[in-house]
Amino acid sequence: MKGDVRVKKHLLIIATLDTKGREAKHIKDCVRKLGVVPVVMDIGTLGDPLTKANISRHEIARSAGYNPDELMQKRDRARAVSAMQEGGVIIARRLLQKGMLNGVLGIGGGTGTGIVTHIMRSLPFGIPKVVVSTVASRDVREYVGTKDIVMFHSVADILGSNEFIRHILAQAAHAVCGMMQASDTVKKAKPMVGVTAYGVSPFFALNAEPFLAKRGYEMIGFHANGVGGMAMEEMIGQGLLVGILESTPHELADEMYRGYCSGIGPKRFETAGEMGIPLLLAPGGLDNAVFSPYYPMPDKLLGRKQYTHDVRFCVRMEKQEMIEFARIIGEKLNKFRGPAHVLIPQRGWSEADKPGAELYDPDTDMVFVDELKKILRPEVPIELMNAHISDPAFAERAVELLDGMVKNRRQAPKIF
Repeated sequence: MKGDVRVKKHLLIIATLDTKGREAKHIKDCVRKLGVVPVVMDIGTLGDPLTKANISRHEIARSAGYNPDELMQKRDRARAVSAMQEGGVIIARRLLQKGMLNGVLGIGGGTGTGIVTHIMRSLPFGIPKVVVSTVASRDVREYVGTKDIVMFHSVADILGSNEFIRHILAQAAHAVCGMMQASDTVKKAKPMVGVTAYGVSPFFALNAEPFLAKRGYEMIGFHANGVGGMAMEEMIGQGLLVGILESTPHELADEMYRGYCSGIGPKRFETAGEMGIPLLLAPGGLDNAVFSPYYPMPDKLLGRKQYTHDVRFCVRMEKQEMIEFARIIGEKLNKFRGPAHVLIPQRGWSEADKPGAELYDPDTDMVFVDELKKILRPEVPIELMNAHISDPAFAERAVELLDGMVKNRRQAPKIF
């Protein structure tokens, strides 16, 4: 079409060009044929690059304050990796700001994958991120973290030139370029509310969605499995959420005993407060910690009440844990710069904690409430409701309270 000038998209290709230079060149050739501009970043720290880079290892090291010549001479692998990670983040973010990064494709073994994904985790949600890796068939949590990273298993080692690896790399190149045809930013349509849930207490989120929709919100659910809660924190920080229904702070219980849903960081339950985002908290799942054959129960909990979920099982939390949960949550809520409200279901906090169920113990649950009342500042209300957390009426009340906080925040005068 005459006069139709389209800006080409840029793909950042990250590889150790001293060991995987031929593979990086193959990817570069593939994406050029697809109409995408390749930008090759060399994160190699050993020998000479086997193909030309747009961004050299020396430039990466210097951007992070390292002396590149000294790094190469001393051959300190750990320090060189740190330089590539730190400098790679700085340059990738710089490219993003200039509009020269619409997607990232990395290749690597263990070390290369570690560097590549470290850089990827620094980029916003929505930017396509694909890694062709020899370790993609393993537990990749340490590489993916909370981000939307696609791990593409290379099957064979990325070592030696052969048609199989070239085929895998071409598929990965087509995949990331296809992803880049969509927008690389998350569009804001209806305001989104984050809701936490997990398998032993899923009904609150299911009940809440239609009530949220009726008030003009979209719900985005986060599996309270350690990573899910931290992903929500990052989305809050990126400004994607207008309110939080923190209905499942269960991760605290598993974090305490290294259970199935552990793995949260120190910032869990804090970002909404720092950003002034309204939050409604209910104590979903705090009645139990979850264990499995791969996440064994500590001996300290032997003899406690248990509930079988599947191969996983839930163990009742008792008074000492309730006091500690109240302290942690209370201290975090007291730091909030925005509105917060606590809503307590008096008839149980999970499917295992309801009248007739194995872990039902309302007296122990009330220890949490009584302790929280001692800690929380008056500006954070605690409201008790004669309902179970899975009751539709409880979700309706929670949505009503959150909606009120969101609307009040929007109407509040701005202070300059």
